[in-house]
Amino acid sequence: MITKKKENLIHTFMYVCFMAFVMTGYNITVHQGFSADLIKVTWLSFPPTFIIAFTLEYFIVGRHGMKLVLKLHKQHHTPFQKRAITALVFVAAMATLMSLCFSILSVGISKELPLTWASNLAINALFAYPLIVFVAGPLVGFVFRKIFPEGSIVDV
Repeated sequence: MITKKKENLIHTFMYVCFMAFVMTGYNITVHQGFSADLIKVTWLSFPPTFIIAFTLEYFIVGRHGMKLVLKLHKQHHTPFQKRAITALVFVAAMATLMSLCFSILSVGISKELPLTWASNLAINALFAYPLIVFVAGPLVGFVFRKIFPEGSIVDV
């Protein structure tokens, strides 16, 4: 469990890097199809996506989401159940906000916005939840603890 501010910042950075890159590639593939330029287009689209995602995650979703997660976690839950609950809260919030942001960029504030947002939210949430539970969570957690063993980051 991450308890220190510096650990949280670094862990969030790593998590958002992974998720923003994969979700950017996924959305490009869904909306434009698979192509030879997928990695290039994803890489060029990644910086603004990362900035938006990190800002939302660190300053809004992370702060409020963890309060909800801590209320939902029960003593009898297994570590996997706790990770699944945490992922559900964060995917619900981040998929909703990121889908809204990019729907607005796509169609603007128009009558198409609600349908575009709902469509984007559905395809993003359905992909993001298993990605976080089965890939990002274990992978980022493993890499984070290999780079920063427990107690190696000290807040000053």
